[in-house]
Amino acid sequence: MENAIQEAKRARFSDALNGISLYGRLFVKTAIRPIAVVEVVGYMGLVLTLFYLINPQDPLLMMLSFPWPWLVATALALRYGALLGVLAGLLIVGDWEWLYHGYEGTGPQVFPVMTMAGGLIQVILVGHVRDVWANTAVRANGVNGYLNDHLASLTTAHFLLRNSHDRLERDLFTRPTTLRGALEQMREVVPLEEEGKGMQGLLNAQTMLDMVAMICQLNAAAIYPVGRNGQIMEVPVAHLGSLLPLNRHDMVLHDCLDNQMLAHLKTVDADRLGTYYVAAPIAISSGELVGVLVVSDINFMSLNHDNMQLLLVLLDYYGDSLQQQQLVFPVHQSLPQCPFRFAAELERISHLKRLYDVDSSLVALRVPRTGSGDLQYQQLTRQLRALDLIWQIQGDQSHIAIFLMPLTTKDGIMGYLRRVETQLKQNFGTTLAEAEINSYSLPIRSEGGGMDLKSLYDQVRVW
Repeated sequence: MENAIQEAKRARFSDALNGISLYGRLFVKTAIRPIAVVEVVGYMGLVLTLFYLINPQDPLLMMLSFPWPWLVATALALRYGALLGVLAGLLIVGDWEWLYHGYEGTGPQVFPVMTMAGGLIQVILVGHVRDVWANTAVRANGVNGYLNDHLASLTTAHFLLRNSHDRLERDLFTRPTTLRGALEQMREVVPLEEEGKGMQGLLNAQTMLDMVAMICQLNAAAIYPVGRNGQIMEVPVAHLGSLLPLNRHDMVLHDCLDNQMLAHLKTVDADRLGTYYVAAPIAISSGELVGVLVVSDINFMSLNHDNMQLLLVLLDYYGDSLQQQQLVFPVHQSLPQCPFRFAAELERISHLKRLYDVDSSLVALRVPRTGSGDLQYQQLTRQLRALDLIWQIQGDQSHIAIFLMPLTTKDGIMGYLRRVETQLKQNFGTTLAEAEINSYSLPIRSEGGGMDLKSLYDQVRVW
């Protein structure tokens, strides 16, 4: 099972160009999409045939003042890149050799070296610009995708915080616990498993269902897994109360699956009610549906908007934990004490480095435990940017802070350390060296962020 999991991870996050030489990278796009070669040959053949039909005495229109065949080759270089643009140019050269060699008419007898060389240079330059901007666009899309995922996580966290504040302001009659307490319990539903165990499917679904049923007062419910084809499995992975056969034709269930949103009896016609009062999706943060919760018996007072919102929040929290669980497993193998969120974010940006070569870094600061050192440490830990995360370690002789800085290069690390030293001079009149604050930075490599974090952690601990 462990080998299958590792193979799946490599299949998803492997580097498509890994192990390919510099010359091999020039032909990789052609190997990935061989039909492009056929398209270029077909387009050039069609155009050259059209030129021949227009003027059989001068098929390449060499007697005109503008090189029209090279305009077509330039357009193909813009579409397919420099390599296939050169192929189009070579087809023009070959066409001249075929049609003009030994020509008896009024056309040119000598090979037009300057025209052909100029056309090839033009095609190469245009194709190179196209390749550069295509690679830039791919990198930009990767960065934007990561930022969108981070924004979605922040939005979810803000929603949870707002709901927790609202619940604590009121005495809820239908709920025996607060949202804050519910989330604290939900964190224990999906604990880190031992190696090779519990790394697939709906982990601890029965425990999660029992907890959700207690918080939201559900009397009878079941959780059914959903396959990658969107079909619900017949056998539930967890159930509570009386287990009824799966009713695939229930309107509440249909509404939930079609919209991938929580559905209840108020959202369907009263004359079309079926087996279930509530149906809620279980999806991971990428949006993939992995399960569905159906409720066949619920207290009347619990069927309200606030309770349904709480149910959906708990299921979303559980779904996010399913995906992050697989991310943090490699990190916790080497550093089990690493915070869950820190480890999950580390693996996400490590995958970003592997796929799109986007640089990120780890920075560690070690501050001595003295009167002024404690104040300096508090000042340093408050200097976090929007995307940064911190792991704080308390030692006997010193404070240790490890910062995870996504999208930060070596220059960015130097700028951060200069800002830290500026703050120390302004607030304490000292520098990093004078305060005996040791710093260490390490770029996150594509092989795995867990190894980089372990290397940095070992370096900090031996200071």
